Amino acid sequence: MKNILFSLIILLSSFTLSASETNPKIYGYWLNTDSEILLIQTDNTFTRTSNSDIIAKGELVIGENNLSVLRTDTGEEYILEYFLGKETLVVKKPNSDQAWLFTKVGN
Repeated sequence: MKNILFSLIILLSSFTLSASETNPKIYGYWLNTDSEILLIQTDNTFTRTSNSDIIAKGELVIGENNLSVLRTDTGEEYILEYFLGKETLVVKKPNSDQAWLFTKVGN
């Protein structure tokens, strides 16, 4: 079921815009299906929180369809694929075939 959902999201996302460094739509507050909040700031830093607890934070280099992530809380580095729609953001989880589905909730 998750693979079908992920495939559907990718298909629908292929009709939307990809973000780049000049696309401000990626910046702001995003809510995922696990009730986590992702804040991507214009200085290309991010924080992902759940119930006011920081789950992840770091710096991003935003490409056309990938995010280079440097986690400042753990020192991990990895590249994540993503798709940006008008009000949705799909990000493939690191070392996984699963993805987060975020909905824009603020700027």
